[in-house]
Amino acid sequence: MLLLRSLLLTLFVSLPAYADNSELERSVFQLSVDVKMLLLKYYHVQADEGNTQRIAELSQRRSEVEALHADISKQLDGSYLPYKQNIQQRWMTFDSYLKQNLNEIQESNYPELQVVTLMREAQRAMLDELEKLGENLRQNSETKPSEYEQWSRNQKNLMISVVERYIERAASSMGAPLTTDQIDIAALCKQFDRGLADMKSQATSDEAQALLSKIRSQWIFIQTAATNTDAKLVPFLVMRYTDNILDRLTLLDQHS
Repeated sequence: MLLLRSLLLTLFVSLPAYADNSELERSVFQLSVDVKMLLLKYYHVQADEGNTQRIAELSQRRSEVEALHADISKQLDGSYLPYKQNIQQRWMTFDSYLKQNLNEIQESNYPELQVVTLMREAQRAMLDELEKLGENLRQNSETKPSEYEQWSRNQKNLMISVVERYIERAASSMGAPLTTDQIDIAALCKQFDRGLADMKSQATSDEAQALLSKIRSQWIFIQTAATNTDAKLVPFLVMRYTDNILDRLTLLDQHS
């Protein structure tokens, strides 16, 4: 799956320029997904008590996110300059807190709880700016994601919301403060289930059906882990399956 992810990343960041606003908007959405996953990767590091492999994975993901952010920034000029500046500021703040928390874990195994909260708030602020930019790009290009692409985006966001609460719970044993917003995990899981069922009924190619079957088998594991609060926590498998599902949801766009 590492090779698969490398190929997918190359698809997003290797092009010298975007053909139009719709392509740029897709990359802005991908950046929002990657920023969400950075926080989850951090929680995984904390849950695994600073495991060196988890730290290396987080550092690699951070470098990938930074590269995509820099590539998008190059395309933002004219009326988009305020978005560029705001996103850059939000990224620098979030990245600073991320590094600070990672250093604390490496030195003492326990982060500064207030800094974890500030990191999460900075991440939310950056996501808000990315959503504003994406909306502006959609308006200016007079296009919107296809029905299939919107389905894929919704599925990604639903799964990340579920996994975020799960991995937070795993990290809380090492001192991470839990979010205060109330989210019905079971309801989110049902929405994801319905989305998979709807797409499976519409997918026509063998490749798409095979990808959906693989997604579902790993999703069932995540769903069971996330909704059973009495079960043993298994953050490594949940995070690995999350990465796999995100990659396969992206690949599904090629078989729609």
